[in-house]
Amino acid sequence: MQKSILTLIIILHTSCANIVAPTGGKRDIDPPKIKNITIVKNDKKSLNNVILFEFDENIQLNNWDENFYISPIIKNLQKKIKGKFLYLSIKDTLHKNKSYNISLGQCIKDINEGNILDTLSYIYNDNNLEHTELSGVLKDSYTLEYLENYWIMLFDEKIEDSLLIKNTPKYISKTDKKGRFHFPNLINENYKILALSGFDLIFNTDEKIAFLNREINTVKDTFISLLAFKENIENETIDSNLYIKKDSLIERKESVGLGQLEIITELNSSSIFQLLQKNKVVSEHYFDQKPFLIKSIEPGKYQLKCIEDRNEDKIWNTGNLQKQIQPEKVFNYQSEILIRSNWDLEIEWVIIE
Repeated sequence: MQKSILTLIIILHTSCANIVAPTGGKRDIDPPKIKNITIVKNDKKSLNNVILFEFDENIQLNNWDENFYISPIIKNLQKKIKGKFLYLSIKDTLHKNKSYNISLGQCIKDINEGNILDTLSYIYNDNNLEHTELSGVLKDSYTLEYLENYWIMLFDEKIEDSLLIKNTPKYISKTDKKGRFHFPNLINENYKILALSGFDLIFNTDEKIAFLNREINTVKDTFISLLAFKENIENETIDSNLYIKKDSLIERKESVGLGQLEIITELNSSSIFQLLQKNKVVSEHYFDQKPFLIKSIEPGKYQLKCIEDRNEDKIWNTGNLQKQIQPEKVFNYQSEILIRSNWDLEIEWVIIE
């Protein structure tokens, strides 16, 4: 009897062990977090300084060459990863009157899940120098969409504009998902600014570029907006004849059931107004004087775009770096417009340049 009871206990114990499935923890969705940054000096000449970044978990590189930068530029810099640590070894002599912004955004990810550290920057500065800051945003000059991963470069004010792309910038930064860029460690000087999608400074006509027609003063200028464009590409110029119903065609009859739109604005220059649906232009209307009245519109929902036609050629024109010409200004109406059948709609548009 005792033997039978013992056998039963062993069977029950074994069964329990077989039916219990192992359970894992929650999936790691957090990127590595910085725990500590340590500076290790090897000599008094600022050579072979090592910056040690310690994270809360084991790390690996993520597209380092595309994402990493240090500003001002240091060419002789080496990196090494060991477990939770990133070692940056500076082999160059550092300027005693400059601070160096080290950007590690998108450069580091964890080992297991590959979660990428979105932003991380560190200002390396032995002398606690005073510096000024400059921020800004970069948009496409025609769509006004934010441009990500563009290099923003500051050059010596003495360099001719036509030679900017052939020279090394003093400071560099890079735009984030919302087109924002930031220079946290500038010396109080005047600069010329240039934006390119590639940092090789080999500009080609398929690449968008942005610049200002003036120098930047880091005391007066704290925030700037840049508009990027492709230079003098014929197919970048809007050809209304290809797909746009022009006023001369629309006004061939006043059909019952169509709507009308009048735009009240302080803008006095020659203007092109476009009606879009799903970001595609469905009609375009040119005006050289007020009123800005668009007739015979099919009922529906539209986006509204205004182009300030500076040279009065009835098309949108891009810019040119060599000639210091900016693209013609474009404005998007913030709200969607609803055109109703047999209704006249009047909107007031405060256009801020």
